[in-house]
Amino acid sequence: MPAPRPVRTEFLEPLRRVLAWMASLRDRDGRIVCPDHGVEHTGKNVGAAIIACELLEHDPQARPAELVELATQQARRAVANLQREGDSPCFTFRPGRHDPFNCSNAVIDGGAASDALAHVVRRLGERLTPADRESFAAASLLHARTYLRYAVLDKGVPAQRAWGLTGLAAAHALAPDPELERAAIEAVGALEGVQHADGSFPYHPLEWGAEHAGASDVSSFYQSRIPGFLLHALAELGRDPRDALFAGPIRRALEFAAALQGPDGVKCGLVEAKPWYWGAEYEVASNPFDVFAFARGARTYRDAFLAVAALRAFRAFAAHLAPDGRPRSHREGHGRRPSYQCPVFWAGHCLWIARALADLEAAADAPAPYEPGPDGIDVSLRWFPDASLGRLEDGRVVAWVRGSRPAVNVHHGSPHGAGLLRVFGKQRGADLLARCRLGGANEGEWSAAAGLPSLGRGWHGGGSELRFSLWLARVAARRGRPIEALATPWRVARQGLAAFASTRVSSAFDLAPRAEPGVGALVLTSRLAHRDGSPVAESRLVRRFEVDGGGLVVDDELAADGGARGVTYRVPQEARDVRREGRRIAWRLG
Repeated sequence: MPAPRPVRTEFLEPLRRVLAWMASLRDRDGRIVCPDHGVEHTGKNVGAAIIACELLEHDPQARPAELVELATQQARRAVANLQREGDSPCFTFRPGRHDPFNCSNAVIDGGAASDALAHVVRRLGERLTPADRESFAAASLLHARTYLRYAVLDKGVPAQRAWGLTGLAAAHALAPDPELERAAIEAVGALEGVQHADGSFPYHPLEWGAEHAGASDVSSFYQSRIPGFLLHALAELGRDPRDALFAGPIRRALEFAAALQGPDGVKCGLVEAKPWYWGAEYEVASNPFDVFAFARGARTYRDAFLAVAALRAFRAFAAHLAPDGRPRSHREGHGRRPSYQCPVFWAGHCLWIARALADLEAAADAPAPYEPGPDGIDVSLRWFPDASLGRLEDGRVVAWVRGSRPAVNVHHGSPHGAGLLRVFGKQRGADLLARCRLGGANEGEWSAAAGLPSLGRGWHGGGSELRFSLWLARVAARRGRPIEALATPWRVARQGLAAFASTRVSSAFDLAPRAEPGVGALVLTSRLAHRDGSPVAESRLVRRFEVDGGGLVVDDELAADGGARGVTYRVPQEARDVRREGRRIAWRLG
């Protein structure tokens, strides 16, 4: 067997730190206990076992005895947590859904645990005792045969089905089983069936049981998981992802995921069906999934642009690590707060970076694809009609413009639409447009007041979420954040009930603008609307967004205000060449 290809320190060092941080959380029994939630996140802790196995293979500074001990220890913990569900024939990995502070469920934890146990058996081989090899393999197969083969076909969230698929396929690779294979291939087909034609996936499709339309929106956090998990699972099943049956849907999914990413490796986080997860307008917690999906996709499909995307995603994630190796979802800043998920979750997800080490190395060596220079005339608009998302780009800027989107409330659905979401300046290497996560007085938007406060709008926007806010408060209290716990119900009431009930209207709140994509330009015809999307009758906006080789040019006209009061427009601080003609304003960024 040939020696593994050397991997540069840039890719190894962050994984060493993450694994050391996870290992430091172990108690006397070897359990990794989450300091935030006070539980053993079995489905995340098994990530340490895979990271240890991959460092053992690729890291010249690895200490084999320590890595084998850590991987074996966490695999044993997973086996110890495999329990029968009452009188059911199903065996699942605890805590799963049984401890609400685990903040996960059986298919996510089970897919990860079954996958990790199979991985440890195959990678460590004779380094394991016969008893460990047998118990790890038996646990992976038992869970796959009694639970995953069914869960991958009936869970309502596509990303959850896909995660379960990784465990099902890994178990099949250990001991080929026609029933597991049949279920896995059927799950692949179901995932492709729910995918939009433009490559995007709904977070929770309405036809798969979503309780709110906003949950069916696309998600920058979840998008890359599905093609990444499919690439991994198909390989485990002995299927070629380049086969025409699989390649089209996977490549479209990767293309949409890459379009969400900026040159800094950060995705446009305001395209998000699940905004309550995050304490900022962006997150890098999902970047480990991006790294794997893009790096493996680059190798599989020989795509240089995906190789660049993989490197960007890795470097953005690594730059956010705390000095001790603890992952962070975002940097602190004005108006930002802690995210719902915890660093143990994000550390466990780094297994997907570890699995992509050889692919990252190949991506770093690959010739860079052509990209437009700052003085060039190359302009492009990539339009994704099902997500109603446009990515405008020239040598100076990248800008994301959203058209229509599903209905929203305080916790479900993207909080912005009908205009700009993000503008990244390539020369500055920074965002050029100030964004508020929940749609405050944003730059580049019209704001006004219309009508009277509405209790109906308020209840629709946040009433049903008040009970959930008590759960969020309990989680914050469990994490040792009493002030956040006390503030959470009031925040949900303010951002849900009060904000949705208010008279405030904005150009960012229209749910159904008409989009006209062109060559390097996108025109939206929309209306002023309340936060829930209800429009101001007779209002009309014509908004043109264009890249011309010298940056982003915006021509924004409020053609009719529909009787709205106190109309204002916030010109971006970074804007230049600003021109005003009544309620028509033009400006440039970049």
